[in-house]
Amino acid sequence: MPTVFDEYVPLQSKVGKYLSVAKRKGDEWFVGALTNWDKRTITIDFSFLPAGTYKATVFTDGINADRNATDYRKTEITVTSDMVLKYDMASGGGVAMRIQKL
Repeated sequence: MPTVFDEYVPLQSKVGKYLSVAKRKGDEWFVGALTNWDKRTITIDFSFLPAGTYKATVFTDGINADRNATDYRKTEITVTSDMVLKYDMASGGGVAMRIQKL
């Protein structure tokens, strides 16, 4: 994961509650979201992506993430800029994505 990015796009946030942001380095995008100690569902709007088709490697909270912070689920999906997806975040949890152009 890069430490310096070319572009930052805020997605959703509420101070002290939750945050989601997209960051671009070259042709790759990285999306991160996290919540405070309240479980919540967050919506990720992929309209920040340029036109095209992308592969997203997605890390989400596993079913026991509220009791075991190492419990996560990894999936790979295809996304486009017209998609909007919802993700459940456990208490103190989050979502992380690496998005690559196909």
